[in-house]
Amino acid sequence: MMQVGLTGGICTGKTFVLDIFKKLGCYTLQADELSQKIIFAPDSPVAQAIIDAFGEGILNPQTQEISRDAFSRELFEDPSKREFINRLVHPLVRAERERLMKEIGKTTVYEIFVYESALLVESGIWRDFDAVVVVFTHAEEQVRRLMKRNQLSREEAESRIRSQFPLSEKLKVAHYAIDTTGSFEKAEAQALETYHLLRKRFQLD
Repeated sequence: MMQVGLTGGICTGKTFVLDIFKKLGCYTLQADELSQKIIFAPDSPVAQAIIDAFGEGILNPQTQEISRDAFSRELFEDPSKREFINRLVHPLVRAERERLMKEIGKTTVYEIFVYESALLVESGIWRDFDAVVVVFTHAEEQVRRLMKRNQLSREEAESRIRSQFPLSEKLKVAHYAIDTTGSFEKAEAQALETYHLLRKRFQLD
């Protein structure tokens, strides 16, 4: 089973492209899905370490569990806390990803495993994959999408985008790039072409 890493910036269309790969028969997985399960699980192995580092203000007063909203706000506002969470959670996410890939590989049902992670490049794990696909869009469209999705001002949206690893750096390690600027049909056509190029690369046809 070939392993493909999928990444891009916020509001560039990563999930849209991932869904297309899923419809085409790939096994798909999101790093966010794994990290959320690890952080917010009732028996989370990292919950106490997060509370110790962030303070009890991170807790929901009613449930005394970590508040998703407060957690997300702290991560955005404090780069040092983002770095702490990356060091704490990413090794567990990586271990779970590798375990799942082994389990899925045993079934021989899937030929391509696509793993979507916003931090694929900056974390260095892009080297674990047979190919890397980077999804991007024009800067103005990225800002507009983020403003609409999160109900942000232009200044807030631009600040959030600037806080991320530059798309230009991610594109440097891409084997394939998908530009989602414009219509859904155009982006879907590029994703379909990339899928067929991956099959050709891995000699699956």
